[in-house]
Amino acid sequence: MHLGIERWQVEEHQCEEKVLPPSIQPDNTRGCPELICSWILIGLVSLLVVFTFPITGWFVLKSVPKYERFVVFRLGRIIGSKGPGMILLLPFVDQWQKVDLRSKAFTITPFEALSRDGAVIVMGAEVHHHIWNPVLSVAAVGDIDSATSFTTQKTMVLMLHKRSLAKLQEDKSKIGERLVVEVNRKTKRWGLEVQRIDLILHRVLKQPESMLHDVEPPPGTRLNKLPAPLRKLAAQILQNRSPPQLEQPLLHPSDSEASAHTSSVGSASEEAESDLINPDWILSKVKVFLSEDLVKQIGACYLFTVNQKDGTQNLYYLDLSRESGMAGYGMPEGDPDVTLEVTEDTMQSLFSGLLKPFSAYMSGRIRVQGDLKLAMKLEDLIKKLNR
Repeated sequence: MHLGIERWQVEEHQCEEKVLPPSIQPDNTRGCPELICSWILIGLVSLLVVFTFPITGWFVLKSVPKYERFVVFRLGRIIGSKGPGMILLLPFVDQWQKVDLRSKAFTITPFEALSRDGAVIVMGAEVHHHIWNPVLSVAAVGDIDSATSFTTQKTMVLMLHKRSLAKLQEDKSKIGERLVVEVNRKTKRWGLEVQRIDLILHRVLKQPESMLHDVEPPPGTRLNKLPAPLRKLAAQILQNRSPPQLEQPLLHPSDSEASAHTSSVGSASEEAESDLINPDWILSKVKVFLSEDLVKQIGACYLFTVNQKDGTQNLYYLDLSRESGMAGYGMPEGDPDVTLEVTEDTMQSLFSGLLKPFSAYMSGRIRVQGDLKLAMKLEDLIKKLNR
């Protein structure tokens, strides 16, 4: 997951210097009959407007504010943007779309991400942006807000994976600035410029692995005078030593038996809870919900490659493409539409509703081969399982 960040400064641009992509440049390749017909139609509409101007003036004249532009389509072809001020739009042949040039902001829905040191964090962001080219914003993508949100979230996942949790907490503003540059490399082709991204660290689900293994000696001890490598080695030796036995208060036999019983029950309940939602249990529960309605709703065949905790790998299939659906072990009868590779823990989190498929995909906890949209449809099944 290398992003290849080479420079962090973006050259200043001027709207009038940008070259439009070929798909929205004026088309001069139309034949003579088509050109003649279009000009005749435009001429007739113009004459109609002139002769009936006192009446049609209420419909063809539009007032455009300074912060808006009208992207005009004439006979289905973009002729450019108009405004601000008073503009003339021909009836029957002109269609238009309003574009707001003011700065706006939206929030990135919190999602799980993995840092370089193994920490699992829940991140979000607030993205400030504005439209700098109205024509590009209309012609380049269908829904520019959704495309920008998806691009920002994907770039965040890649960038966070290259940084440790400590670095993220210290340099959130600098990471946000670099994130702006990377996102703008894609969104400026859509006529949108991201101005600022404020990263939000909601919570830490799992601490970094280094914090679990590295132990620093307390300040003021003689270990601090040793070189760094020897200090770490000495700290590990001290950590491995068993703590001194402390005097324990005398317990009544009934109290000791009760505490032993409580600890044994607690450990047994934790083991039972961890083993409850396993792939076999999930498979048996999914079979109960198989129906023709579910097949019509999802209409895809899935193959799960589950990496077990003991290092083995098991195959499970879920065929929701025909009849009333089927689920079982091994390979399906036909070719799967989507293959998902997950660990046993990730599969438990998915089907228990603790982790959404999209968040698992963006954080790298699930590998998808095939149609991503079909893979995301699993969320409909998961919702039914957890009702």
